[in-house]
Amino acid sequence: MTAHLEKRKRVTDPARVAELKQKINNEDYLHGAISRIAQVLSDGILGIPQGGEHDERKWEGTL
Repeated sequence: MTAHLEKRKRVTDPARVAELKQKINNEDYLHGAISRIAQVLSDGILGIPQGGEHDERKWEGTL
């Protein structure tokens, strides 16, 4: 299976979708997700290189 199809399978996995639906009803999770999105967008706008202090790809246990 190609990487693209494997990624698509993960996105449409019913268990994963159910897990995300449950998470978005958690105010703390939603606040954290919005903060991460804002940080990534701010870094992009300001031209801060990827891999900076707040780069979520360095965080363990995310997505």
